[in-house]
Amino acid sequence: MKTLLAVPFALALLCLPTTPDADAAGPNDWMVDGGHSSVTFRIKHMGASWFTGAFDSVGGTVTLDPKKPEATSVKIAIPVDSVDTNNAQRDGHLKNADFFNAKENPEITFASTAVKAKGDDLEIAGELALAGKSKAVTIVAQKVGASEMKGKRVGYSSEFTIKRSDFGMNYGVEGGALGDEVTMRLDLVLVPAK
Repeated sequence: MKTLLAVPFALALLCLPTTPDADAAGPNDWMVDGGHSSVTFRIKHMGASWFTGAFDSVGGTVTLDPKKPEATSVKIAIPVDSVDTNNAQRDGHLKNADFFNAKENPEITFASTAVKAKGDDLEIAGELALAGKSKAVTIVAQKVGASEMKGKRVGYSSEFTIKRSDFGMNYGVEGGALGDEVTMRLDLVLVPAK
């Protein structure tokens, strides 16, 4: 049975950068703790229900100076091969040319271009790239909390909506088998870069 699910991204929401070189890491450099972070998506299916899936892997880096938040930089990378919809056949379909074309576009990436502080939250403008196309997006990363439990860490959460068609993912849009809009959610834990 042919599957009809499309997942767009990546985000991010929270968008965080690539891990800095070990020698270059400073007190304002953070990396995504992939083992405690999650990326999920939601799309309308057959006009009747919401379908939720996830990406099981996410990485990235963030440079954040609390005294100069506008100098923040964020880079995030999500491997397309980590897509998980609880159905291997559907996951395979999402990786092919109808959707992500993972062979040619193995990652969904987000790189910030400008950041504004909104209290403890961050408004992050950047470039989201997936399925071979890039688009400017702005997301709000809400600070969830900070902790010193088992090491220093801080958490951010972001939810935003993109259109699959903006990235050339038109499969199922005509006729409404799959919604064009996909809501992405990133719940990211940052730990000091080493």
